[in-house]
Amino acid sequence: MDRKETGIAHLLRFPARLDAVSGAMSFAAMALQQAGLGPGVVARAELILEELLRNSILHGHGGDSAHSVWVGVAGALLVYEDEAPAFNPLTQGPPPPDPARPIEEQAVGGVGLLLIRQLGGAVAYRYHEGRNRIEIALQ
Repeated sequence: MDRKETGIAHLLRFPARLDAVSGAMSFAAMALQQAGLGPGVVARAELILEELLRNSILHGHGGDSAHSVWVGVAGALLVYEDEAPAFNPLTQGPPPPDPARPIEEQAVGGVGLLLIRQLGGAVAYRYHEGRNRIEIALQ
């Protein structure tokens, strides 16, 4: 796929493996810096991307797999795609933690999406042609 097909200025495919996480994060950081985003925004984007990658690989694919993930940057937009089964993190999965409850009473899960929303801006999801796609507007 190229920019004409995706509308994404920088898009790269990575194996859905934990050993590819650092390479994907480095690629995104470089593309965001080239887009003129500051160090704070780039650092937040790296945390968001790490959360997406690890959840996709560990939960969506059940560990390292032969599938692919895609990382894209278009200005201040971070795009993530995977070939895992359809899963909309905005409407599925555990609810976010309740800050009024003690930590030992919290259900497991739900922190990742909260982190993504706090570190990024608007988050959008869609499933198309066998891929989950998450777009995060960076602040």
